[in-house]
Amino acid sequence: MPLPIERRWRDALLDALLPAPGGGLPAMAEVDRRAFWPRFDRTAPLHLRAGFRLATAVLAGLAPRLLGHRGTLAGLDAAERDDVVRRAAHAPVLSELVLVAKLVACFAYFDDPAVQAAARGPQAPGPESPRGASAEGAASTASTEADARRAPSS
Repeated sequence: MPLPIERRWRDALLDALLPAPGGGLPAMAEVDRRAFWPRFDRTAPLHLRAGFRLATAVLAGLAPRLLGHRGTLAGLDAAERDDVVRRAAHAPVLSELVLVAKLVACFAYFDDPAVQAAARGPQAPGPESPRGASAEGAASTASTEADARRAPSS
């Protein structure tokens, strides 16, 4: 169970990683992640939980100061947060921690049903998808062509 300061840092980090994706998708800060975290703590492998906790402490607590900002990521404005994340993504060691944080951020983001629906886009109603129909047609055409190649020529 993270401490209150870790939760603030975690939320600031995730909000900085996905500020506003566009395309009708909400920013991470707009997504309700309350149901995600207990499930993540219960089901994620220990090494992922530990890696994310380390990434949060370093990227949100230490990196802003190392990169010339005052305070932690939670105390910075959006532009300063973006600066920290961008610079950390290109720094040795920090870049690996950014990748771990991005992975968990994506899990948290796409856990939200509204984000999933927006990402899928409008679903066209219909009895059968065209993808399935063309796959069947391609398989039968390939089968016919293979049979023709195997047949002895007269």
